[in-house]
Amino acid sequence: MPFKARRPAGGFRVMYEYANRLSDLGYDVHITYPLKTRYMEYRLPYLLRYVLSYIEGFRTSKWFDFRPNISMSYANTINNRSVKDSDIIIATWWANAVEMGKLESRKGKKINFIQGYENWIGHEDELHASYNMEGVTNIVVASYLKEIVEKYTQNTTLLIPNAIDKDKYKVLESIEGRKPASICMLYSIQEIKGSNYGLEALAQVKEECPELTVDLFGICPEPEDLPDWITFYRDPKDLCLIYNRNAIFISNSLTEGMALTPMEAMFCGCAAVLTDIEGHAEYGKNNETALLYEARNSDELANKVMSLIVNNENRISLAKRGNTFIQQFSWDIAVNKMDKIIKSLVKK
Repeated sequence: MPFKARRPAGGFRVMYEYANRLSDLGYDVHITYPLKTRYMEYRLPYLLRYVLSYIEGFRTSKWFDFRPNISMSYANTINNRSVKDSDIIIATWWANAVEMGKLESRKGKKINFIQGYENWIGHEDELHASYNMEGVTNIVVASYLKEIVEKYTQNTTLLIPNAIDKDKYKVLESIEGRKPASICMLYSIQEIKGSNYGLEALAQVKEECPELTVDLFGICPEPEDLPDWITFYRDPKDLCLIYNRNAIFISNSLTEGMALTPMEAMFCGCAAVLTDIEGHAEYGKNNETALLYEARNSDELANKVMSLIVNNENRISLAKRGNTFIQQFSWDIAVNKMDKIIKSLVKK
């Protein structure tokens, strides 16, 4: 892993789920966290990270419940001394994968697990080269990523779409019985999440629809000056309940690998209104499984939301179609694919 995440993060959750579920299949799983990786923009200086790794250990992994037999360690850097000998080694984030690619063969058959087109800090030549490392199998989480990666390599590139825990996220409250003018939305201070555009659109909807209520959630502090018709939940323990008491979910992201929160909401029966980006394309089919709108276009988002509020039958129909379609993205399917890929590589 590129570092140890102290707060919930989608890419980390995906990797941790694989760790747990492969462990359930009988795999011996170890997670290594380097303290230094090239091009990683760290919030804390190295010396402080080094000290904290000894003070904290792994106690701050509380946001995710690991299987008890999964082991973990810190490493100053990824090298042949710091990484255990294995049958398989999996790295995520391109600069981390580059370091993995340099390891000796006794460290295991190598998998580069690609969760997004990670070009936001530049270094595109090196990013593209990370797809083409000798002896490395690429696994991507979305179809558009497969197309990008295959432009830069002849290496095997396989698709395993992201998945959701269908036992955790499911319809508890009937889709038909939900208040039409009830909306939930992920809030983030990260610019790429586009939260301000969502808030602008919601303000417009409120003017036309005074009965509108909104549930915001996220891991950051509550935004200032929220009106009383918006309730904010910081790091909620049961997102399923938030999704289930709302009729509509909106996503404002400007870019994603393959976004998880819209998938969770669709599993829970929300009608989804999503930005028309590649990170939503695997499950966001316009007017079929979701409504899509142009990123940053608050006016269009407001209009799409109002169309569902005023036509409740359309909202119900869209939510049901989305809920049916999203069921294919289950962890049982994803882990079965990963298990087969790993065993095939080990057999070779």
